[in-house]
Amino acid sequence: MTTPGELSRRYIEFHNSYDLDGLLSLVDDSISFKRAEEEPLVGAEAVRRQYLEGWDGHEGVVVTVRRIVEPESTAAVEIHVESGPPSNVQYDGVVVHDWSSDGRLVRYRLYVDEVLPSSEPDHI
Repeated sequence: MTTPGELSRRYIEFHNSYDLDGLLSLVDDSISFKRAEEEPLVGAEAVRRQYLEGWDGHEGVVVTVRRIVEPESTAAVEIHVESGPPSNVQYDGVVVHDWSSDGRLVRYRLYVDEVLPSSEPDHI
C-alpha cells in the first residue's frame, strides 16, 4: 500500500519534471485545489490549466521537500520553492495533500511564508 507521503513525493517529482500527465494521473476528477492568494479551483481540468499557465515561460520551478508529516490519509509537506525567470522568486511553505483510499489527490492546500526574490539571501 502506498502511503500519503509517498504519493505526495511522486506528485512533486512529476511537478519538478514538468510531467503534467503523470501529475494529473494522481489527481481526482473533482479535486478541491487552493494555492495561497489565488482563487480556489475545482476539478482536474482546472488544475491542468493552472499548471500549463504557471509553467508557461518559466525556465524552471523546483520544489524541494524538507519534511513530510502523515496523519491518516493526509500528507503535510514542508517545501522550498524556487522559480526561474520571469518571476525569480523563492519561498517556503507547507502543502497539504488529502488522498483518497485509491491514491487520488482529492484536496490540495498551499500555505506560503514570505516570498523573496531569489537574489536575496534566505531569511530562515
